[in-house]
Amino acid sequence: MTQDKINRDDSKFIYQQICDIILNKIKNREYKKGKLIPSERELSNELEVSRYTIRKAIEELVHQGYLYRVQGTGTFVYDIHGERDDKENKSKQIGVIMPYTDGVNIEILNGIENALDGSDYTFILKDHFNDYKKEAEIIQFMKRQMVDGLIINPAEDQKDSTAIYDLKSEGFPFALVDRKLQFCHTSCVMADNINGSYKATEYLIQLGHENIMFLKGHYSNTSTIEDRITGYKRALREYGIETNNVFTYDEQQSRDKINEQIYNHIEKNNITGVIAVNDIIVIDLIKMTRKYQIEIPEELSVVSFDYTDKIKHLEIKLTTVNQHSDIIGQKSVNLLLEYIEENNQEKEIQQIYQSCDLEIRDSCKSLD
Repeated sequence: MTQDKINRDDSKFIYQQICDIILNKIKNREYKKGKLIPSERELSNELEVSRYTIRKAIEELVHQGYLYRVQGTGTFVYDIHGERDDKENKSKQIGVIMPYTDGVNIEILNGIENALDGSDYTFILKDHFNDYKKEAEIIQFMKRQMVDGLIINPAEDQKDSTAIYDLKSEGFPFALVDRKLQFCHTSCVMADNINGSYKATEYLIQLGHENIMFLKGHYSNTSTIEDRITGYKRALREYGIETNNVFTYDEQQSRDKINEQIYNHIEKNNITGVIAVNDIIVIDLIKMTRKYQIEIPEELSVVSFDYTDKIKHLEIKLTTVNQHSDIIGQKSVNLLLEYIEENNQEKEIQQIYQSCDLEIRDSCKSLD
């Protein structure tokens, strides 16, 4: 189709005609590779069709691999379609997208590297800095690098992102690691955070604690954290403790404000035990106890998640939930390579939960 008009007498659906028009403009280089195409509104006005029909055509071309979307920016022309379909032409590279300054992710990366050691595959690593727009750009960069598949630890705020949903629609091989997405059912490997948090809460209860606080930051809202809250509440409920204290503070405030907020909540609610959602949050808690001269575990029992390098140097050896991040990394590679090697885009979705262990050290005390 070479015309830029919709033929309403044509037997072809209107959205398919729009696909042909866009593809023709890509072929004629009116829409250049890697460049933005007109917005849905502009195409709707130009072709005199509804935005819904334009959107359907764009989604079809995203699925086919001709276009990709960046939330908040628009739709771009993508150049990879049809270049590699058989096993012989695979690049033997996978892309890994995650923050790699985080202790947990460093352990995941170690697991990924160990799993690939001795195989034919290497990996390219990029950091999205917990920015979903950056994540979308990196996904397209990785595909332009002809990677065979992706392992992604998703950016925290995904409510406006379509990038991972688009991968699923295209049938591009990928696996999520460490956290899942609520709106998009995909394959992932993550810790059994519900059970891990349950074990931590149960341990404090068995030491005689009832006023147990779950401490988290305001800017941390992921499936991982939601699951940890679920495990905490489940343990309280099953042991007949009606009051739960999930306390959220703004971790971007000044140090004095953070200390004051956490301290006031502990004092007001007679908290004797705290479960910190991760190593960053537990460090804020430890700094507060230093300021207000609260002794651990004599006055406050503390459990955190993962014994990372950030907390190993602390003067108190913390009791932690170990999610075995290196094993999670290894299993994510195994899962992804299954998809790639079997060349099966319709393979059943797998969600693998790695069991967690409670590693008891010196930061908790019995009240009995």
